[in-house]
Amino acid sequence: MADIQLLFADDGNQEAVASLVTEHHTPITDEELRECDLYLVDEALFPRYRDRLEAQKNEQFPVFRPVVLVRRERTPITVSLPDPVTSDLPLLVNAVVNAPVEKQALFRTISNLLARRSQSEGLTTELRNRNARLEQFASTLRHELRNPLNVLDGYLDRARERGDPESFDACEESVDQMSQLLEDTLLIIDGGDIRTDPELIDLAAICDTCWDVMSADGAQLEIGTTTHVVADEVRLKQLLGNLFRNAVEHAGTDVSVSVGDLPNGFYVEDDGPGISTEEHDRVFEEGHSVNSAGTGLGLAVVQAVVDGHGWDVRITDSDSGGARFEITGVDCVR
Repeated sequence: MADIQLLFADDGNQEAVASLVTEHHTPITDEELRECDLYLVDEALFPRYRDRLEAQKNEQFPVFRPVVLVRRERTPITVSLPDPVTSDLPLLVNAVVNAPVEKQALFRTISNLLARRSQSEGLTTELRNRNARLEQFASTLRHELRNPLNVLDGYLDRARERGDPESFDACEESVDQMSQLLEDTLLIIDGGDIRTDPELIDLAAICDTCWDVMSADGAQLEIGTTTHVVADEVRLKQLLGNLFRNAVEHAGTDVSVSVGDLPNGFYVEDDGPGISTEEHDRVFEEGHSVNSAGTGLGLAVVQAVVDGHGWDVRITDSDSGGARFEITGVDCVR
């Protein structure tokens, strides 16, 4: 039900139109212009309200705020409209209804305009959310890249002075950290709308590959799967890599991680402190981390990859009390 303001010079006409509008919407009959979903204004009052209506529409743009002009048939009216080629401003009058107002024509016009308004609100909300996400990730990148850049700068100076191989190794590790952070951020900015190129993949082999690039001396991986899964290899590596890093970040470098089979998927679990039930619904949100040292992107990446494949993910507890991530809805071959 929408709020529709009626701006009519004649009280009788206003009451008649209000009786029609009230069947499906809420008529507003105040003389002062209100913030409403749609405006019905007759030709007699249009000149009085034109500037205020135009200001109202421009202020709310790009949200569509429709204005319907009610006029006598064949009565000429001059409405100054912005040049669509040189201006992005919205049109002032979006539809014209002839008096006396015919019920079906009125509601057909109102319904079409309100549908456009609803669509514009959805698109505007999506745009604002996306901009907010971009600002958040820009802040994350500025903060999280600072440390590996400082490490890289310091070890490069040492490498120049001494030619120390360990310094070059540290530089490479810092570069890898920054590359991973950038990949994760770009994936999340896509909002989970990712392209996948599925193929049959040996899950155990790809787990080995992802674990080999981890820098976690003392951590152990136990692979208990013989499953092949239909997935995009690059995205599956992102999912597994982030789950493995999440275990090390939250459980320590001596963590034990296990990968095993489910009837329609697989699981990754660890023997760390686990994730509280209260956090289960929040950990997949970008920017949220239960560890102050984390970026808050890792599990959001997991969710994005899961969504991109049409899978499901849920968190539960492992037998040891650690975190267990169950990925289901996967096309498996055993």
